[in-house]
Amino acid sequence: MTDVQPRIIKSSKSVAWRFLMILGLAALLCLQSGCDKKAPSVDQKFVNTYTELLIVEQMYGKDSPTARIKRKVILDSAGYSRDQFLKKANAILDDRDMWVPFQKAVIDRLDTLIEQNKAAPARRRGED
Repeated sequence: MTDVQPRIIKSSKSVAWRFLMILGLAALLCLQSGCDKKAPSVDQKFVNTYTELLIVEQMYGKDSPTARIKRKVILDSAGYSRDQFLKKANAILDDRDMWVPFQKAVIDRLDTLIEQNKAAPARRRGED
């Protein structure tokens, strides 16, 4: 009986070792495939337009005439028709890999605008 026990222990150790090796290789492959995948590039013009539209919505609401006029001006100045803009926005919403980088870019843009706004209090007082 004692001869059988060491073999069982040895074989269970080798099975565990193989399992750990396979698990480690699988983890490395997953990490490498994740690292090789580049984040999709974000269209900064679209990010800027989207951000401006968000600000207009916050300032004037969704349905006010002023908001509609301002949205039209923003889209026209960026070179988008309403349909083109919505089509591109929906494409980003439908693309899982694009959504997160897009949202990060929008947040970065909002943060930049907030910082610029904080840095120019004297200029704002002069405009009033």
